[in-house]
Amino acid sequence: MAVRGSREASAAMRELSRQIAVPLGATSRFALQPTLRAAKANVRALPLKESTGTLAASLVIKQKPRTSKVNPTFQVGPNAAVQRATQYGSRRPVRYAHLIEFGTAPHYQPERGAVHPGTRPMPFLTPAYFATREDVVKRFGQKIGPEMEKRAAKLAKKAGKT
Repeated sequence: MAVRGSREASAAMRELSRQIAVPLGATSRFALQPTLRAAKANVRALPLKESTGTLAASLVIKQKPRTSKVNPTFQVGPNAAVQRATQYGSRRPVRYAHLIEFGTAPHYQPERGAVHPGTRPMPFLTPAYFATREDVVKRFGQKIGPEMEKRAAKLAKKAGKT
């Protein structure tokens, strides 16, 4: 028995894989909005001695570098382009956000000639993730299905006109 339509089905699947980058990106950004809001709220609530608001302002949803178009990975974190001059000097959150999230061990500071005792972790992204992870998955599922159906219908219509 001969299999019919396998070439057409294979070509349609390849074309569909080329079409999914835009809906995956838009849907991922939509789904991560609750995590971004929670992370910004967590940063604002941190008991920091000096708070300029730069860290909260720098938090964005961004695509991780070097991810494929077919399987993109998005994350919430500080934007590397954000830099703000404050009364405490120039602030660039991408350089210190991880130190706030995970804390620091005691370390020698040569410019001060002293040992810094370290800082305790003050997580803001991890709690945001755990508080919103079910909502993110639900939002992604609700949005990606209709988007993919639209793309598939558009491809089917295009194939029917040919």
